[in-house]
Amino acid sequence: MNKVDKKIPLGEILKPHGIKGELKILFYNENSSSLKKDQTVFLKNSQEVFYEYKIERIIYSFRKNRIKFFDINTIDEANQLRGYTLNALRSDLPKLNNNEYYLNDLIGYSVKDNSDKIYGKVNSVLSLPANNVLSIMNEEKEYLIPLIKDVVINVDQNLEVIIIDPIEGLFN
Repeated sequence: MNKVDKKIPLGEILKPHGIKGELKILFYNENSSSLKKDQTVFLKNSQEVFYEYKIERIIYSFRKNRIKFFDINTIDEANQLRGYTLNALRSDLPKLNNNEYYLNDLIGYSVKDNSDKIYGKVNSVLSLPANNVLSIMNEEKEYLIPLIKDVVINVDQNLEVIIIDPIEGLFN
């Protein structure tokens, strides 16, 4: 699969809203407003199976985002989508400027410091209330690296490397 066709996870379906098939959604990036009416998205269940849906309407409201899909018209149909991950094709998302990236792109990047000491590879990106966090694995041990300017010095997308300034206690 090439990078353009890659499905990017944007959020999670929380629960139905009302009785006519509308759903509450939690976006991983709460500032996101990249989805539009009539756009096709892909919902992924816990068995990693994708289902294709078309957006009938979407309402962006701080922590109260709602989405309605064509073909989902009852609370029971909506309830079946609870917990699904909402994904969109990269090609359907806004174009990025230089030095911008989607958090999902960082998975698999090597993490090292300025002296080329390697700390591991990114295996996931967590969206936490304070900031995003890189989860890296090093010899069966997981480390959490805050994705903040004081720690992450540079993200080299060509080399797929993240340069960090490891603060004290980060790798204990």
